[in-house]
Amino acid sequence: MEWSEQIAKLIKRTNENDIGLLEQLLEDAESAVKDYCNRDTIPDRAAGLCRDLAIVYYGKLGHEGELSRSEGAISVSYDTTIPETIRARLNAYRLLKVVGIANENSES
Repeated sequence: MEWSEQIAKLIKRTNENDIGLLEQLLEDAESAVKDYCNRDTIPDRAAGLCRDLAIVYYGKLGHEGELSRSEGAISVSYDTTIPETIRARLNAYRLLKVVGIANENSES
């Protein structure tokens, strides 16, 4: 999906007109998805998940660095990772990451 289409959909879902902010949130979301999936590019079918994550990031604006807050009887906790609902759907796009080969230096 084109970048401009992604931004247009974010504008509709967030009612935010600051295109620079939405572009930054989408870039951050895409970076997080690439890191989680161990990929250099995002499959087209996963583009909607990047948009969903950007919306999660938008909802957390103003609460950066805050893990939880209590005001009277109301308590709010903030998750600092990719939400489980998005992570479960991203698992289909994850690539295996090889960090080393067992016994690679041993002689046969």
